[in-house]
Amino acid sequence: MTKFKIISISKEIPKKFKWINWLILIPILLWPLVFFMTVFFFDDPNANPIMVWGLFFVVNLYPLYLFALFELNARLYKKQKLAGYIIPLAIFGVLLYFLGSFYISNKHSSNERKIKIQERKEAGYIGSCDTYRILNDTVYYKDALLNADAFSFEYLGCHYGKDKNNAFKGEEIIEGSHSKSFEVIDWQWQKDSFRYYFKGEVMEDIDYPTFEVLDLSYSKDKYRVYFRKRIVEEAQPQTCKVNSMTGIGDDGINKFEHGKKL
Repeated sequence: MTKFKIISISKEIPKKFKWINWLILIPILLWPLVFFMTVFFFDDPNANPIMVWGLFFVVNLYPLYLFALFELNARLYKKQKLAGYIIPLAIFGVLLYFLGSFYISNKHSSNERKIKIQERKEAGYIGSCDTYRILNDTVYYKDALLNADAFSFEYLGCHYGKDKNNAFKGEEIIEGSHSKSFEVIDWQWQKDSFRYYFKGEVMEDIDYPTFEVLDLSYSKDKYRVYFRKRIVEEAQPQTCKVNSMTGIGDDGINKFEHGKKL
């Protein structure tokens, strides 16, 4: 039986060609990035899991294909020297092309970002959204003029801000808000030292010290459970929890969906 022999690293191959042949293995350096990208194969809940796992392994085993090509190309070199140079140089050329394209694209995107930042600065925008801006000592929400103090105005989020006197939702003053302590909890909930707010509207008749924001528009204090601004009837606040995956509230006795008992 003929014994298999690896010739790509043997003395049968001259050192000059070995250095060229190693170019075939350079793409292995990108394996961590490839692995990270293939994790997203599993994001589609409707995909066939067998196909997804198969594709995942096929793609991530590409270093083995390169090692096989590395050896086969050395064998090709022994039979046809000129042909042996084509594959490694082609792989290296393609790699340089993609890296160059990525660099140029990234440079172009970087320049566009700088231009965009400069345009936003000249327009007076503050924060990350194109909503609030301060221009010529005047505060605007989109194109609406705000009755706000430009020198103390603070961006809190895309649709929330405050000055030394008031908190704002969009262009409207949030009546009764305590500006100094007003803060945004998330895109739905806000609070200050005296009140909680749901989308800029005060939560009436809550027990402030025990009030707690839950998931999916639910909240509770020691007396009641709330969905948005209304009370969830029969819900037990001491045990009520909300499953953010299913959207179902559960207090151990009753279950609720959209604030209504199931």
